[in-house]
Amino acid sequence: MPVYEYRCADCNAVSSRLVYSWSSSSPVECRQCGGSDLSRLMSGFAIRKSWGDSLNWVPSRETSSDVDENNPASISRYMGRVKREMGGQTTPDFDQMRREIGGGSGESRE
Repeated sequence: MPVYEYRCADCNAVSSRLVYSWSSSSPVECRQCGGSDLSRLMSGFAIRKSWGDSLNWVPSRETSSDVDENNPASISRYMGRVKREMGGQTTPDFDQMRREIGGGSGESRE
């Protein structure tokens, strides 16, 4: 359902309206002054990927083929490759864990 923004010609106030149907167009009134001379504005919008989309990502075979889970430096390098494959978008917790495992900054060994 879209949200439309309107500017009142009388008081210059901007108000939003949630539209429940594409076909119905009931009159819009200004919430500030009650005026009916409103013009629809071009609104900004955002697109956010769903949380479930991120679950479909898995590291490539090349990324995980040489990991020695008994070697902290190897795990840190692996985490760096995972970070690169994810486009560098990881949480601060991920970076902190990498520093703790690798014993260093975690950023320099990507």
